[in-house]
Amino acid sequence: MIWKRLNWLVMIAFMGIALVNCAQSVCASGAGSRGVLTRLDDKGYLYYMDYQKDYYSPKVMNIMRKIGYIDPGCSVFFTHNVKGEPVTCRNYDYPHRISKKDKSLTGLNIVLHCKPEGKYESIAVADAVWCDENNPLLQKGGPDQEGFDPGLLDILPYQCMDGINEKGLYVSIQRVDIKKGEQPCRFPAGSSMLLRYMLDDCANVDEAVRKTKTGILVPEDWQNCHFMVTDATGRSIVIESRNSVVCVVPSDICTNFYLGSDDMEDYYQNGKLREEAVKMTDEAMTPNYRYGYGHGYHRFVTILGQLERYRDTAKKEYYTVMPEPAALLILRSVVQNPYTNASGISMTQYSAIYNNKKKTVEVWPFQDYSKSFKFGVKGNRISSGQYAH
Repeated sequence: MIWKRLNWLVMIAFMGIALVNCAQSVCASGAGSRGVLTRLDDKGYLYYMDYQKDYYSPKVMNIMRKIGYIDPGCSVFFTHNVKGEPVTCRNYDYPHRISKKDKSLTGLNIVLHCKPEGKYESIAVADAVWCDENNPLLQKGGPDQEGFDPGLLDILPYQCMDGINEKGLYVSIQRVDIKKGEQPCRFPAGSSMLLRYMLDDCANVDEAVRKTKTGILVPEDWQNCHFMVTDATGRSIVIESRNSVVCVVPSDICTNFYLGSDDMEDYYQNGKLREEAVKMTDEAMTPNYRYGYGHGYHRFVTILGQLERYRDTAKKEYYTVMPEPAALLILRSVVQNPYTNASGISMTQYSAIYNNKKKTVEVWPFQDYSKSFKFGVKGNRISSGQYAH
């Protein structure tokens, strides 16, 4: 009788531990199908998930074909830390709203670990709202609410906006504006799918470039966005498609305008055609200062001006090096807010610093720079470094 009572006590204790654990994380239906979704921050903007389902299965791919538009803003730059390790620094920008009536800002970003069979392991950050933009549970704190279905996240690997794999290859998506008369993208989610294929199959920049020519996704599918691609050897490029032509541009900065083709605005003044990077007046000579390159150019030059401060002139090739806290300050200088037209009326959902050599990501959610969350490519949590705030 004593042993039976002890066994019952042990069982009750284990049940209590399980209840505590479930209070801190959302248990996925179907053991081992998707893993467990765990909240990281206090406010419910950032979660972690070890994705274990086969996202190459026909079921997941069929869901993917039905999803809506993906429209990321974003700023990204590449540099080196004081140890000489290549690092890629990123702001992900998009102003998600609670509803059409309630314009309050929201978001749901998930640090996602993936290890598909026969492919490279990766750690990435996904925008879960894009899984179903109209679902009220796919927003701040939604996974902690009663009735949340983990099945909503089946296509989450294809909603990653940036990530790094076990070889040190980093990829991120940035929007570009399609001009009047140009070809729009044929497949709204084509860019996020191509990002996933690069992380899963490519070890370096050259392999990522070749991936755009495999035929799985053609240039017409994803030309509303371009990709920043960096690797552990210290290479950084931008891959973009414009009117079905793929262009590869060596660059350490990328925002939201084409780098491989002329994107300056043409306009007439006093009957004469003018083309300028900076337009000081309008056609009536009224002061109207703005950047002619349009969307993202002010963030581009803000980053560029600061990178020049950290240029190592002892090297023949262009090379920048800085402490990672300084890189974070540069990211913060181009944070998007929804309050003024000067910022582009967007919202920085998160900032992240990826280390291409160590294959890690450190994330600051929803413009809260008081605390960060750092993970290795295997999904392991790492103690964050100390940054000045």
